[in-house]
Amino acid sequence: MTPADVVLLCGLCLLNTGLSLWVLLRRGGAADGGRVVLAALAVLAATALEVLLLHDVRLTRGGAMHLLWLDLVLVVPFSGLGVLVAAREGRPVTAGARRAAWLSFLVLPLAAYAQFIAPYEVELEQATVHVPAERVGESPVVVGVLSDMQMARVTEHERSAVRRLMSHTPDIILLPGDIFEGSPDGFREELPEIQQLLSLLHAPGGVWIVPGDGDGYRRFDLVTLGTDARILRDEVVDVRVRDRRVRILGLAQDGDQDAALPGFEALPGEDDIRIVLVHRPRAVETLAQDSRVDLVVAGHTHGGQVAFPFVGPVFVGSPLPYEVAAGGLHDLEGRQLYVSRGLGMERHQSPQIRFLSPPEITLLTLR
Repeated sequence: MTPADVVLLCGLCLLNTGLSLWVLLRRGGAADGGRVVLAALAVLAATALEVLLLHDVRLTRGGAMHLLWLDLVLVVPFSGLGVLVAAREGRPVTAGARRAAWLSFLVLPLAAYAQFIAPYEVELEQATVHVPAERVGESPVVVGVLSDMQMARVTEHERSAVRRLMSHTPDIILLPGDIFEGSPDGFREELPEIQQLLSLLHAPGGVWIVPGDGDGYRRFDLVTLGTDARILRDEVVDVRVRDRRVRILGLAQDGDQDAALPGFEALPGEDDIRIVLVHRPRAVETLAQDSRVDLVVAGHTHGGQVAFPFVGPVFVGSPLPYEVAAGGLHDLEGRQLYVSRGLGMERHQSPQIRFLSPPEITLLTLR
């Protein structure tokens, strides 16, 4: 989204504010409950008009969400302010409308938290993955997961998350894609910083990456230059962690997953741990219920990025059930799947916010 697009969005939202205030406060009656409902309908109509006016800007789904976000942040509290100003000037305003106006200001601290605080409150998630007895060794295997960094540039947010993950000395590190999100020119400019960041990652069983939706740059393989990390595209690697053998299949977004997974399942042996690393979690649906795969590790959904109490995420971008795509470890009829909420956020036209879906780094203990 260009600066001009942002200015246009804000301008349309302010027009929306003016429309809602006009409906609320025009002469001929008090700003009662009925008029508040009418104002809400006017806001919805104005929002639909905004989307139509932005058609030539190629408004994406993320752009539409950004528009709704700005409407929430601007229209609601400014409308409440207008009601209170009208009441102060002696205009007929009901007590219920006054209370609603005061409550509208709660949007401002919540919006500030969602945009400037919550996206950077990184949580350490830990889960235990149980494997069959024939694959048990002398000690558990600890797998670190760092997903969906989606950085336009490397900042202290990413560096501190990497340092925190490394402080737990995982045996294997998995990155389920979406390392960078920006323009090809931005990628070239930021490449040395990305390489420096990934060079901080070390593990006895290796550091493994699969490309995500935003990693389709021709020179993306350069991100691992000078680091211990390696990109997997429908490839299988065998690693040793003390007395354990771990096989990892890394699936590419543009690869043939339907062909790669059966071949991985058919590999001989019963004492090795098998992990599928993939960006989108729906790959778990390709596995049979009696799958030989011990764990699928994925990202992509960001846990919905925005969730509500007792409801959960608004949108998860996956056909899996919401409670699964929202993140965490799940057993889907014998198939174990871990979905990371990721470290970053959607960029481009999308609002860069999180709410009740904090960023994470992850430690999975295979016992």
